[in-house]
Amino acid sequence: MQYRVVSGDSHMDMSWLPGDMFIEGAPSNLRDLMPHVEDAPTKETKYGGYSKIWVCEGKELGVFGSMGMGFSPPQAGMSFRNDRMQEAGYYEGDPHPSNPFLRIKDQDMDGIQAEVLYGLTRSGLTIQNLDVQIATFRIYNQWVADFCNTYPGRFYALACIPLHDPVIAAKELREAARIGPLRGCELIVEGNTHPIYSRDGYWDPLWEAVADTQMPVSFHLGSGRIPVVAPPEGSFSSLPYGQDLSQNQLAQQGTTFSIGMIGGAQWLASIIFGGACERFPNFRFVLGEFGGAWVPFILGRMDHIFTERLLNKKLDPPLKLKPSEYWFLNGATTFQEEPVIAKMTHLIGENNLIWGSDYPHPDGVWPDSQEVIQNTLGELEPRILKKLICDNAVALYRMGD
Repeated sequence: MQYRVVSGDSHMDMSWLPGDMFIEGAPSNLRDLMPHVEDAPTKETKYGGYSKIWVCEGKELGVFGSMGMGFSPPQAGMSFRNDRMQEAGYYEGDPHPSNPFLRIKDQDMDGIQAEVLYGLTRSGLTIQNLDVQIATFRIYNQWVADFCNTYPGRFYALACIPLHDPVIAAKELREAARIGPLRGCELIVEGNTHPIYSRDGYWDPLWEAVADTQMPVSFHLGSGRIPVVAPPEGSFSSLPYGQDLSQNQLAQQGTTFSIGMIGGAQWLASIIFGGACERFPNFRFVLGEFGGAWVPFILGRMDHIFTERLLNKKLDPPLKLKPSEYWFLNGATTFQEEPVIAKMTHLIGENNLIWGSDYPHPDGVWPDSQEVIQNTLGELEPRILKKLICDNAVALYRMGD
């Protein structure tokens, strides 16, 4: 496969999956408990005309066939990107993301030769029954691997793994690593999870499995959010679909979306100060869709704290390198439309940046990836540009093997 442009951050949300796949693939004792699609309550307005929803354990997980789990159903005029996707035919026919033929057509339209697919981890972690959660992830991992195999070399997916027990997570990751086109795993870490910076060995079984299997662990945008206080009239995110926002809610929305990517600093600092990169030199981690312009400041701050507060002498076991050096050896971050990246590549690391289209999320750049790349990265010398839009992802995820 000849790669020229690769998206290191694309999606396969539960929203677009076949509505009965988890029931059909489940052990007989769990079938009645698995996620599935049902008719939406007819009196509800928050679905914006969508008639099907995903449910599990009596809870609504999200809309079937929408813009993605956690997103409102699309409506003309809601955003420039949504209107552009509609204009390009994205909403016509079957859900494009889960139809390999339609997805390849969308790739070709966008000038993309391959994608790394983030999956349904966030939706799956809302399932309280751990047997159901694990079964859901296993079924998805096999399904998405089969999907990738429909066009070998064009799709590579990240495995979904449970978080409640790192030993179980490590076992599931090692099993997933045996399924050809799965080339990494995704963690959605929330505030009630054991701290990622933990130095008590809690996460070591999983970090060891990540290193042993060459399955990089990705922390995707959406976890580690910087909290924004809601206005007196309530948060914009909790309102029914289609309701007009107040001026306060619009300002809250602008604030929330503008600072979201900076939350990735928590995972960058936690992984490095926790010692995962020191204990497992082959361990690789990715900050999915967190962008990159903030990274040099955080690296400088980490190095300063490391030396100023004498952490290099107090940590046991010690970190043998400066925090920034572990980043350049073990870390990466994905971005999509960040003009300043071209001027800061030497500070972030030309080997540590991975471009992604975010297809098919409304925060993405499909079907205008080529224009975006030219406008934001065109000033880079060709060798470095090719690393960012192709080579770094191909190497990290072993594409073409």
